[in-house]
Amino acid sequence: MYLPKNKYRLETTYGGEYVDENGQDYTGGVIRTSDGTVFAGDSLSNVKGIVTKVEDQNLLEIERPYNDYFGPTDQDYAKGQFVRYFLRDKRNGKFTEVNLEQWRIKRTLKYVTAGKLVWLLKGPVSDGTVNGIPYRGTSTKNKESLQNLEKQYPGITDFFKSTSEFVR
Repeated sequence: MYLPKNKYRLETTYGGEYVDENGQDYTGGVIRTSDGTVFAGDSLSNVKGIVTKVEDQNLLEIERPYNDYFGPTDQDYAKGQFVRYFLRDKRNGKFTEVNLEQWRIKRTLKYVTAGKLVWLLKGPVSDGTVNGIPYRGTSTKNKESLQNLEKQYPGITDFFKSTSEFVR
């Protein structure tokens, strides 16, 4: 099949948007043409058939990676750290922070990438020195944890803006 480049667009679907000719949920590359036809495939030379858009659903009923997150507990402060759980929506790249229960449920969704990080809660917030010996503050240590995660989850440092959040 030949179409000029301005007559089609290559996209990716992570499920829940289209069904194939057998009525099965389709994930993978799609080719959307200017006349509204959507083909399964990742290039015009590799068209696998037509896919159909799933009926629009009520947005209030769609499983979203949103949550009832509240922050660390008194037990977490006693330990000096807690685990922060987050999800990244592959469709739009947005992050959301969730509690452990929601993380366990939603990490299996096709369009979600799940992650977690240990967040320090106690200690001096800023870097400093004691008797001429430098030490790193809790904020710096949390920032380093985020920078290590940045390789796996680009944009995570922008999501957790304040590295001193919850630190006492």
